[in-house]
Amino acid sequence: MPKNSILSQMPMDLGNNLKLRFATHADTDALAAFNTRFHEEVSVGPNVRDLMSRDHPTCKASDFTLVEDTQTGKIVSSLCLISQTWTYSGIPFKFGQPEFVATEPEYRRRGLVRKQMEVIHALSETREELMQGITGIPWYYRLFGYEMALDMEAEQVIDGIHIPTVKKGETKTCRLRSRTDADNAFIEDLYETAIQHHVFACPRTSEMWAYEFNGRSAGSDARHEFLLIEDMEGARLGYVQHVQWCYENFLILRMELKPGVGYLNLIPSLLRALWEKAKVTPVIAENDNPKATGVQFMLGREHPVYQVLPKSVARKAPPYAWYIRVPDLIAFLRHIQSALEKHLIGTVAEGYTGELKLNFYRSGVHLKFERGRVTDIADWTPKDVEEGDAAFPDLTFLQLLCGRCRTEALTSNFVDCWTNGSTPAVLLDCLFPTFAGEVWHL
Repeated sequence: MPKNSILSQMPMDLGNNLKLRFATHADTDALAAFNTRFHEEVSVGPNVRDLMSRDHPTCKASDFTLVEDTQTGKIVSSLCLISQTWTYSGIPFKFGQPEFVATEPEYRRRGLVRKQMEVIHALSETREELMQGITGIPWYYRLFGYEMALDMEAEQVIDGIHIPTVKKGETKTCRLRSRTDADNAFIEDLYETAIQHHVFACPRTSEMWAYEFNGRSAGSDARHEFLLIEDMEGARLGYVQHVQWCYENFLILRMELKPGVGYLNLIPSLLRALWEKAKVTPVIAENDNPKATGVQFMLGREHPVYQVLPKSVARKAPPYAWYIRVPDLIAFLRHIQSALEKHLIGTVAEGYTGELKLNFYRSGVHLKFERGRVTDIADWTPKDVEEGDAAFPDLTFLQLLCGRCRTEALTSNFVDCWTNGSTPAVLLDCLFPTFAGEVWHL
C-alpha cells in the first residue's frame, strides 16, 4: 500500500472528537441498529448483519467504515463497500457497490461521508474494481463523481382486479411450486443463460448461488424466494424470483423461462398463480391497506413477458438509475475492447476504419479503428472546446457507455453535447448499445 494512500492513514482522527475507522465484527449489533434506524426498514438490520457475519461471499465487517464520537462511543456516520463481479457484454469486470450510507443529522455537513467515500474508493482501487455503482437518493452522489447512468427498476404492474379470470373451457397451462435444493442447478442455468444476452449483468459463482438460496437471513431485504413454474405434468418450465414481502402492496417479481418455452400460452394461468401468491404474501406499505393489490414485474424496460401482458391494463413505470463512477475510463474501455468490436458486427459500422475523438472539455479519449478492430484507445486532450468528433460535458458520456441514452437524446438534452456530423453519432450508438434490462446485484 503506498505511504500516501488514505488507507495507510486509517484509523483517522477527523478532529472534534471524531474518529474514522474500519468496522470490526464487534460493531455488528451497533451498525445493524444504526442502519435500521436511518433506512427506516426492519429488514435492513438482518442485511447488515449478513454482510458483516463472515459468511457473505464478498463482504465482511471491515468493508464497513464508521465515524464514532470518541466522547460518547456513538456511531455517527457509516457506509460500506460490497465487492462483486459484473459483466459487460460477457466480459467480466470487478465492480464495487458503496451502500448503507447514513449520518446522524447533527453531524451532517461536516464532510464525513466525503471522507469515507475517499476511503471506500481507495479500497475499491486496491481490488482493481473498474466501476463503482450506488443505488441511492436523487442527486446526492453526484457530489462524489457519480452519474445517474444505468437503468434500474424499470417495471410493469398489473393490479389484481385486472388479472384475467378463467374463461369457459380454458385449460390451465402451468402452476407454481416452492423451490427445493434439487431445483438449484436448473435456476442457475436459466439465469446464466439469460444474462448472456445482457449488456450489463451480475453472474454468480457456485458459492454465491449457495448463499442466495440458503445463506441470507430470513428477515433480510436482500433475500429472495424462488418458485418453479411447472406444466400440469410437473415438468419444469422456468422460475419466478420474488422478495419476501409485497412492497407498497405489490409482489415484486423477476422470472425466466427455459429455451423453447414461450409466455403466450402460459400467461393467463401464470398471472392467476402469481396473484394467488401475492395475496398470501406479507405486505409492507406506507398506507393502511394490509393486503396486496397487484403484481409488479421488475424486469427492465424490455422483457419477453411484457409482450403478452394485457396491454390495456399493464402500467409501465419508468426506470430509476444507478449512480455510476468509472475512475479510469481509458482502463475500462481497454478492458471491454473486444466487446466494442463485437458490437460493430452486423451493424452499419461493421468493418469500420477511422478514428473517433471524444471531447470531455478538460480531457478526452482517442479511439482508432482498422477494419472493425479497435487498434488503440488513448488519452487525448482537446486544444479547444470545439475540437474532436463528439463532445460530452461533465459525466454525460457514462449515460451512453451504460446504454441508458442514445447519442441523439444526449445531444438534444444537453446543448453542449454534440457530434461533428452523422458518422460519429452512428459509430457511437453501434459501439455502445442500449441496455434495457435489470441487474440483479449482490
